[in-house]
Amino acid sequence: MNTKVIFNTDKKLKEAAMKKARREGITLSALLNIATRSYVNDSLEITALRRDLDDAREDIRQGRVIPEKEVFKRLGIKMPR
Repeated sequence: MNTKVIFNTDKKLKEAAMKKARREGITLSALLNIATRSYVNDSLEITALRRDLDDAREDIRQGRVIPEKEVFKRLGIKMPR
């Protein structure tokens, strides 16, 4: 059984994806199904997210992160409970 997925995306992004998929001989629908299956099976790497997480871990390791309590203290704001 199939179901429809409706979401908003940038028009130029959609057109570029359709054009590339067409050149590779597949439909945009097939491409999105492949991407969804790959994501569910952990075989699709989200590089931007991974890069952000790696950067965050490095910031923590280098001590460039201020704990939440310290932020409130420096701003002179009482920390909410």
